[in-house]
Amino acid sequence: MRPPARRWLIVAALFTVTYGVSTPLAAFGVFLPIFAETFGWSRGAIATAFSANLLIGGVMGFAVGTLADRLGPRVPLAVTVALAGTAFALVSTVDALWQLYLLVGVLGGIGMSSFYLLSASTVVRWFTERRGLAIALVFMGFNLGYISGGPLTVWLIGALGWRAAYATLAGVCGLVTTLAALTVRLPRAAETPSADTSRPPAGTGHAAPAAAVGPNFTLRQALVAPRQWCLNVSWLLLGGLTMMITVHVVPFARDQGIDLAGASLALTGYGVGAVAGRLAGGAVSDRLGLLATLRAGYVLQAVALLTLVLLPSPRTLVLSLALFGVGVAASDTMIMKSIPDVFGVRAIGAIMGVLTLGWRSGAALGPAAAGFLYDVTGSYAIPFGAAPVIVVVSWLLFAVATARTRA
Repeated sequence: MRPPARRWLIVAALFTVTYGVSTPLAAFGVFLPIFAETFGWSRGAIATAFSANLLIGGVMGFAVGTLADRLGPRVPLAVTVALAGTAFALVSTVDALWQLYLLVGVLGGIGMSSFYLLSASTVVRWFTERRGLAIALVFMGFNLGYISGGPLTVWLIGALGWRAAYATLAGVCGLVTTLAALTVRLPRAAETPSADTSRPPAGTGHAAPAAAVGPNFTLRQALVAPRQWCLNVSWLLLGGLTMMITVHVVPFARDQGIDLAGASLALTGYGVGAVAGRLAGGAVSDRLGLLATLRAGYVLQAVALLTLVLLPSPRTLVLSLALFGVGVAASDTMIMKSIPDVFGVRAIGAIMGVLTLGWRSGAALGPAAAGFLYDVTGSYAIPFGAAPVIVVVSWLLFAVATARTRA
């Protein structure tokens, strides 16, 4: 098979993995109020299971990324996504909160440790040209999970009951993602794309150095680099914001008097917007530059969140989440695209592991903090009200992290 064709088959396989893993992840927000009503658990306690999933997955991701740098992505990816599917399917049997923590938090966290970082670190090795579009297509699967995950889960619950719905959804997703992961590999010598050194990386404004003098960080060098920590915290804030909104938007909408089916459309709106943001951001950045695309993504997030907070209504809910999805997906894609430009690909798996630990740490803290704040205050006013400020801080930190690249 010709290398260009193989590259796009890898993209298709990784798209399948991200879609299959994100679907039960998106469904957790739909199951959250059902757990609360069925067992009498607080929303904060339930959200802690989700937060543990993200945090444990982030810690394990560091080891998974290092292992993939040595052995390739296939085995670590296949084993972990199979574990994720099994763990989430077994959630159908829970009767106690500790069981939810074990299955979703611990086993599910280990199982979901690989898909994001190995998808990103693999695709950047296959592409130099059209890298933005390739990343966007892979992670479009993550966002499509949010489009279909909410309505599909509601339909399965109505048809099968929540226990059988969870088992069916997670079991099918686990099987499909495992099969797709088994087809993923790194490029061989003849398939490795040659860097185009005649022009600068998109959005930097300066001529690219030759490959020999380009960024070539080891993990140790990245760990002590200030730009890594700025980028890490920027992504941490974006992860916390994204998961706080997506996990709590269904109960937020239900508190406004919207039924479960209508509230789940907020996730669909987010997913539609995020798909558009991925595709548009990836394609536009390859032409107009990374930095301009990233700025637009952050502005859209701020506008969407201000609308959601200042003009709350059932009519603006879906529109705000769609706009938020566009901005988040475009920004997230640009952050991933910037990583090989800033650090090179020598230790990209391990460095991605460190950076995704930051994203997951934020994603773990965001939903749990919002849940406990709700339990204390009876309102989402504080976490949702702080969201626009978080957007601005994340934007500023990214600018600092990439300043030397642009200098």
